[in-house]
Amino acid sequence: MTTSKNYKYGKYTCKAYKKPVGKGFEVGFTFGNIPVFVGNFIHTTEANGWWTMMNKEINRFSKKYWTTQNAPMAWYSKFLSHYLYKCYYNFLEGKFTKYHRTFNKAVKTHERKYTSWRKFTPTATTDRLYFRKAA
Repeated sequence: MTTSKNYKYGKYTCKAYKKPVGKGFEVGFTFGNIPVFVGNFIHTTEANGWWTMMNKEINRFSKKYWTTQNAPMAWYSKFLSHYLYKCYYNFLEGKFTKYHRTFNKAVKTHERKYTSWRKFTPTATTDRLYFRKAA
């Protein structure tokens, strides 16, 4: 299920797209036939969130940084590419912060449980299990 949205910029046709790739998703933007941005996601909700944000950022960018017909489009597409990647990494940073907080909390909870369990479980050193390299 590929989702796409076309933009017209002067004589260029640009395309934003979101498509399934392997077990994840790819969200990208092409300026003419040149890929300007490509982002990969594992989760559907993150891909959809970035898809929505990316389309808003494209509109915001074109209203703020407009050009004329005489402007070099190679330079403008590179500028758009850097702008989109900046927004993309800011988006991911918010997601990573959330995951970091969630998993730190989970590890602390399990660590407390292990510590309390360990106090009341006498074991000999020969009964301990470790991860070992497979032979």
